[in-house]
Amino acid sequence: MTMKPSSNIWIRRQQCPCGDWKCYVKYEGDDQTSVSSQLRKNETTSTPSSLEAVFMPYVGQIFKTDDDAFEYYSNFARKNGFSIRKARSTESQNLGIYRRDFVCYRSGFNQPRKKANVEHPRDRKSVRCGCDAKLYLTKEIVNGVTQWYVSQFSNVHNHELLEDDQVRLLPAYRKIQEADQERIILLSKAGFPVNRIVKVLELEKGVQPGQLPFIEKDVRNFVRTCKKTVQENDALLTEKRENDTLELLEACKAMAERDADFVYDYTADENNKVENISWSYADSVRAYTVFGDVVTFDTTYRSITYGLLLGVWFGIDNHGKPVFLGCVLLQDESLNSFAWALQTFLRFMRGRCPQTILTDIDSNLRDAIAREFPNTKHVICSWHVLSKLSSWFSLPLGSQFEDFKAEFDMLCHLEGIEEFEHQWNHFVARFGLASDQHIALLFSYRSSWPLSYIRGYFLARSMTAEFYQSLDAFLKRILSGQTCLQLFFEQVGIAADLRNQSREWLQYMHIKTCLPIEENARSILTPYAFNALQHEIVLSMQYATTEMANGSYLVRHYKKMDSEYLVIWVSQDEQIHCSCKEFEHSGILCRHCLRVLTMKNYFEIPEKYVMFRWRLESSLVPVEDRNGECNSDECAQAFHSLAATLLTESLFTKERFSHVHQELIRLLDHVRDMPISKDFASNTAANISET
Repeated sequence: MTMKPSSNIWIRRQQCPCGDWKCYVKYEGDDQTSVSSQLRKNETTSTPSSLEAVFMPYVGQIFKTDDDAFEYYSNFARKNGFSIRKARSTESQNLGIYRRDFVCYRSGFNQPRKKANVEHPRDRKSVRCGCDAKLYLTKEIVNGVTQWYVSQFSNVHNHELLEDDQVRLLPAYRKIQEADQERIILLSKAGFPVNRIVKVLELEKGVQPGQLPFIEKDVRNFVRTCKKTVQENDALLTEKRENDTLELLEACKAMAERDADFVYDYTADENNKVENISWSYADSVRAYTVFGDVVTFDTTYRSITYGLLLGVWFGIDNHGKPVFLGCVLLQDESLNSFAWALQTFLRFMRGRCPQTILTDIDSNLRDAIAREFPNTKHVICSWHVLSKLSSWFSLPLGSQFEDFKAEFDMLCHLEGIEEFEHQWNHFVARFGLASDQHIALLFSYRSSWPLSYIRGYFLARSMTAEFYQSLDAFLKRILSGQTCLQLFFEQVGIAADLRNQSREWLQYMHIKTCLPIEENARSILTPYAFNALQHEIVLSMQYATTEMANGSYLVRHYKKMDSEYLVIWVSQDEQIHCSCKEFEHSGILCRHCLRVLTMKNYFEIPEKYVMFRWRLESSLVPVEDRNGECNSDECAQAFHSLAATLLTESLFTKERFSHVHQELIRLLDHVRDMPISKDFASNTAANISET
């Protein structure tokens, strides 16, 4: 494999946090090893499903290019138990190459070779036996358009055709994919012999011996070919890293000269070569003052070109979107490197530690956080745990894996610590995982990931699937194919600039309960926060309250009487606390507290329980009101009345319903395409100030 040191490729960290260097993680749903590889066409072997649509070629069949014809014939050959190769081509001065001959891999005969002057020369038997199966192409130009047609075709073979399990072993179909090449090189560097490399790959992929898409001979040839190439590329990459990190440092210095609020720092080795470098922007520091209570430190990706680990700090804003806070490139994943990254970030953010930091599982990072942020709660992101389950347990559990995942999810959401530990022991015993190293790893981190342990930690809804998807999309946007670190730096700057963020529209928020407390919340909160609170308000109406002697309340669901929550109410200073700890967890009052406040005839949520981070006024990007030129409530009432009548009339027959449904879709598309006047969108500030 020839590496290309001119391109910067980002891959997910594959080293398993269990500490076993031979163990690595393959992420569920992440078929492409690198983000940048999504932008280029990969060479992949044809799958059986794609071959089913390939029919026998015929004379006169037209192809746009000769490559298309070769691919088609190759797919046909694989489906029918043989492979093909390119034979001769014919060229003219006017047309260039105008004829291509593709033949069966056993076509022709080997010419006798002169035997080397050795005592025991190898007498290898040739596979060629004069097979006449072939496909000949001829180029023609029709109406100025070049095309290729099949001028001759024969599917007559003078040898046996192979079965599916044999044809895959033909040299034409044995290919080592890029991800496997990287793994083979890593294992080879670690001193693994070829036969053990093959066994490791079989175990990691969960296939039976001999079922890899290549054989041991291919691995041996690949390793032999790569040894010299790897040494040469290592030297080139070392030089490239030194040059590009120096260019990145110069870019940071130039940015600091243009923008006094831009901050950066770096470390250098004894030869004055850049080791680690970190930076942040004025917008990020400003955002941290409002949304720095909960920080996600993402270390998912590393550059295989530079051997650098990428760390990105994010906050979550009042619209539930990721806010870029800072970036760091580290030479390794050691305790000292992580400690430097945390120290630098804290200095950028003027010495204020976050309440909570969310990370992946990493023992060095955990120790660094404990040392540098001693008063910060450390949480392992649930999606990082879930993304590793398949790599860890799908192979040993086999058909039991789906049941395992379902029960694991249930354990994650248990509310009591004692219940979690009791159920965990039963869970481990049921699946026979008492001696599994990954189960032991998860249990050793139990104070950081199950809900029962972190319920009282403030997370600001940063563990939701929606936030993770937005964060992942942000990362993939800045990690598209880069040719150097300086371009990566520019890409990060564009993504972090709030002026480039899409403006949030103040969508109409429909009232569902008509409770004054809901009306009040709608005028203060962003749509994202209001929707979360409204969900709790609606559900609060399903709960009954029982007042206790000390002024506290037991709150029970009208159907689930076996579970109850204790709500403590202190009337003197309007303090309310619930045993579910939802407010402490998300900053949104829970249904149990809301039920008590409603019963206490509260028409507004007490000021202290409407966090500034969830209010409209805390928005970093201006919020524009699409409802500025009309009374939203009047519009809603008119639409609800019309919609109710339309629904009643359309349900009489299936034909009516289908017609109404199609017309509504057409009408909605038309309305979305209508322009919004600038005057209509400019009422935001006035509307917000009036509320």
